[in-house]
Amino acid sequence: MSKPYMISYDLSEPGQKYEDVFDAIKSFGSYINLQKSFWLVRSNLTPNQMSNKLENVIDENDSLFICELVDNYAGQADVGEKEREFIKKEIFKN
Repeated sequence: MSKPYMISYDLSEPGQKYEDVFDAIKSFGSYINLQKSFWLVRSNLTPNQMSNKLENVIDENDSLFICELVDNYAGQADVGEKEREFIKKEIFKN
């Protein structure tokens, strides 16, 4: 059963492989990139499985955080109605 997660990372120099990180995250399931290094995903994978896949494309000096989410959130992100609807229908669907 898929669950909603947040993924946050900081890619330090050298070797900032953003496209490889993006491709890995996109392979997890439904996703939206809300901020430069912050994604929401809905995936059948566990945080450990996602972390293992991302560890193949990030460096030792990079940081990564993945956390399961609940449908209880607030904030001021630079997103439009389309993005809010995607989050409601794809990330926090029942």
